[in-house]
Amino acid sequence: MKTILINSPREKTFALSLVGEIEPDGTMEVIIKKIDGSSTAKQRRLRWLWMGEIARSGLGRHDTAKDVDRVCKWEFAIPIFKRDDPDFHSILRFFIGLVYDRDDKPEAWRKFLDKHVSVENMTRAQEAEYLTEVQRFWIGKGVSLTDPSTQGVDLEKIWRS
Repeated sequence: MKTILINSPREKTFALSLVGEIEPDGTMEVIIKKIDGSSTAKQRRLRWLWMGEIARSGLGRHDTAKDVDRVCKWEFAIPIFKRDDPDFHSILRFFIGLVYDRDDKPEAWRKFLDKHVSVENMTRAQEAEYLTEVQRFWIGKGVSLTDPSTQGVDLEKIWRS
């Protein structure tokens, strides 16, 4: 089985060439379907691909993609939310005051990051900025991350819009 995501003229040409080579003998089936190809869906796929690549790199003592996701939310998403949403800044300050002296502070932070810091709630431009910062940081640490253009994502174009 071969799946082709048609996200460029080259991929379209390739798909047409493959279909052109099929013998009309009833032994092959071609399925064409619409997928959610919005920038945010592509950004989400890229984000989780990168989180896994970073986790597998062994850098930063983060064993799972979810652990890496929390660190990236802390480092890169929170500053964007604080800058763009005054309510978030107030909520964050309130939360910090609540957990400041708690013994279970690490667990409280994990829950806060999981429940209240959602990259999914960012605009496309904010998420592009977030992903660009993630990319810049981890590539600077020597982690080999998948090129966004191979996933159909142009972070610079989205960020500029």
